[in-house]
Order: sequence, then structure tokens, then C-alpha cells
Amino acid sequence: MQFSWMLPSLLFGAYLGFSSGAWHMLGLSAITALIWLAIRRFNEGRTVDLSEPVIINGSEVWIGDYLLPKREILWKKEWHAVVFRAWQAKQNGPVFDLALDLEAEGVHAIIIGPTGSGKSELLKLLLGATIRDQPNCEITLLDFKGGASFSRYQGLGQVKRFATDIDGHSPEQLWNEIRAEVGRRELGLAAKGASRIEDPIMFQLPRHYIFIDELAAALAESPLAASALTLVATRGRSLGIHLIVATQSALGIPRTMLTNLRVRIALAEADPIDLAQLNLKRPAEPIPVLAGWASGIAQKPGALTSQFNFPLGASFEF
Repeated sequence: MQFSWMLPSLLFGAYLGFSSGAWHMLGLSAITALIWLAIRRFNEGRTVDLSEPVIINGSEVWIGDYLLPKREILWKKEWHAVVFRAWQAKQNGPVFDLALDLEAEGVHAIIIGPTGSGKSELLKLLLGATIRDQPNCEITLLDFKGGASFSRYQGLGQVKRFATDIDGHSPEQLWNEIRAEVGRRELGLAAKGASRIEDPIMFQLPRHYIFIDELAAALAESPLAASALTLVATRGRSLGIHLIVATQSALGIPRTMLTNLRVRIALAEADPIDLAQLNLKRPAEPIPVLAGWASGIAQKPGALTSQFNFPLGASFEF
């Protein structure tokens, strides 16, 4: 309601007051205008970001850091829809259902999101899913967060290479080893007259997955990093080598590499510039996020952007 709608009532009340002495009509109009103004200010003070997680704790309902009134009659219409979706999600229980399927879709994947959005947790979930689905695969773990993400998994039989930013490894040796893996596989395919890993004659060659936490830090370590990872990004498809990388921003990633990271995932409040660079769009209606879970959007080649939830504090054992 606009204030201009109240003006005729006030003018008419003033007219009655001056013409007939019925000042109470002006008083009633003024009271109505004051009530409208109070309600408007009350509602403006209850502005809520509906993209924030919904937390249902007993009789308390929170949207982000805003506690909704106890009585639902005081709720805004849009709050009911958001809380109802969250209640449904809580009743049914969230499910982590993001499947990359890099062998058939996209080859390589990138995850972007600010600090605390859950990039490392999602990487660990994807690492566990990869090993469960392909127990005979080979894995390289590059942990440029001091080993906090992958150190507990370095003893797995599938892990052929593990490095962190604090272990004192030789950057030249590390990135040359990754380049050598590309060359070794190219020679293996050529020796058997195969053009790609899917050829039946290459059935004994396992796929190799390179997980990198904090790609920006990896690229900053050495000029050799960008050339080695770009080589994997451009040639890995036929050789069965896949990149799964996480970083806070897509800025600074070589264009050739970024073009081939075709499965794109954004977590939480990713920067709009990064979303535009990755051609990702936020959904009009975000899915509810329960406590202990985080959310993201994913886009695979030739598919629409989808939403997913994933649990925080992820771990797995084999």
C-alpha cells in the first residue's frame, strides 16, 4: 500500500472537520495512516535473505540468523514456502546424490567457493565415491592446504602420488612426474595401436584421477604446474586421466585449462564474477539446507544447472 492511497481519506477527514466540526473523522484517518506506517516499518525490519539455510530446532525456526516469530500468523507469505520446503527436506532426510561420471561427461571438474563453503569436504566425498566405484583406479592427491584434506588417505592402495605444500617436495620433480604420466600413457596406447583408453585392447590400463585442493596455490608453486596441468586437461580424455580441482576463484586459471574443466561446481556464495566466467546461474529457488549440510550448483556439458546438498565433516574408511 502506498501513502498516496491514504491521502484522500486524510483530506476528506479535514474537509469534514472544517465544514461540520466532525474532527473525529480526521482523527480516525490519521490513526489509520499511523497504523499503516508502523506496519510498514515493522515489515521492513524483517527483511530476510531467503537463500540462507533454514534451521528448524524444536519450536524455533531460523532463516539464516533471523528467528521467525513464534506465531505463524505473523509470518510473511514467502516464509511459509521456504520453511515448508525445509521441513519436507528434514522429514525425508537430505541425500548426497552428486555423481560426476567423468568417464562419460566432461572429463575434468572444477569446484569453486569461498573459504568455509565446503570445498575440501566435497573433494573427500568425491574421492570416496571414485574409489568405491573404481577400486582398481590410480590416484594422485595434491593437498595445498597443509595436508589437512588428504593426509589421512595417502596410505590407500590406489594412491600413487601424494604431496602437500609443506612436505618439502621438489616442485620440478612433482610436475615433471605428472607430465611423465601423460607421456607414459601415450606410449602405452601407441604400442598397442589404440587411440583411447576405451578401446578393448586397453582394458588393463586403469584410469588415473588427480585431486587438487587449492588449485591457485598449486599453480603458484611453479611455472611447471600450469603447463603440466594444462597438458592433462587437454590430453587426458583419451588417456584416462581426470582432474578434480578445488579453488576459491576461477581467476588466474589458464584459459586453455579452464576451457577443458567442463564439469563446473559452485558452492555457497560463490563470487558472481566467477559464476559468469564459468557460465553458471543461481537457481531462482534454492533448495533448503539443513544444519551440518552445505549446498552447491553443478553443470555438466549439455545439461542444465542442477542443485545438490552434501554433508560437512565428510570422511570415509576402506
